[in-house]
Amino acid sequence: MPPLHALPAPALWALGAVLIVLGLSFCYKGWNATVLGRCHYWSGFLPFTIVSPWFIHLPPSERSLIKVREGILCHVFVGPLFFITAMACLLVGCDLVGLPGTNTANFVLNAGNTSKPAAIIYSPPLHYKFPIAARAGKQIDKIFQTKLYEDPSKSLLPGQHKTTRTLDQVTTDTAGGH
Repeated sequence: MPPLHALPAPALWALGAVLIVLGLSFCYKGWNATVLGRCHYWSGFLPFTIVSPWFIHLPPSERSLIKVREGILCHVFVGPLFFITAMACLLVGCDLVGLPGTNTANFVLNAGNTSKPAAIIYSPPLHYKFPIAARAGKQIDKIFQTKLYEDPSKSLLPGQHKTTRTLDQVTTDTAGGH
């Protein structure tokens, strides 16, 4: 297969159109999984079963190995992953057909503030940079490196209190004698 920049413009446009259709399909699947709590999966060999929801886009026939799964797993895990997949497909598809996919994603990620730096940088035919990841990494590192104040008098582990009491003092305190 030739490199992507060597493909003619109509082939890139067709690839973009296919990605937009896939993105819309993943939006529908994400809605079904997140809101309704159900998704289709293939009940065959286990490694394929795990990734099979991403390959099933048409309704199954009656006597198929494709089954419907309902439950909290769909609401919490599979649905959001479908939406992330849908947004990636729609972003790339829109950029390939000439629609403002990256500009729209930057507008949404920056909450409509155009003065903020771009979260995603696109250069044709298909090259993306994500400066938001570096900025977010610094913020996440700062959160994890921050020390929280712990009141030493409320520590649950013995030996960390500045005042230590003997066993006799503890038993007199619990017995009611101070």
